[in-house]
Amino acid sequence: MVAADAFIEAGFVVFEAEHAAHALLVLADSAHIHLLFTDVNMPGVMDGIGLAEHLKAASPGLHIIIASALPISRSIDHLPATFVSKPYQMADVCRTAQTLLAA
Repeated sequence: MVAADAFIEAGFVVFEAEHAAHALLVLADSAHIHLLFTDVNMPGVMDGIGLAEHLKAASPGLHIIIASALPISRSIDHLPATFVSKPYQMADVCRTAQTLLAA
């Protein structure tokens, strides 16, 4: 919720989801997304990396920011994605998102 509020305050349109399967449902009914901000650890069968892989396959231009408090156990180089380590400052994450979208 804190992340969503910070992104909204920074001017982003935000779609929230409780887990990866919910995110896929929400995004199937929405306009094209440009950026995914996800955590590696999510409830459910699919983790944040799996969600990012699924969405990137459907939308190659998608920008991805993945967060985790722990080191990532598998590579994200194929996405590519920006990794942010917890704890993070949401202002920094919002600036990273703005930079990615401006590129």
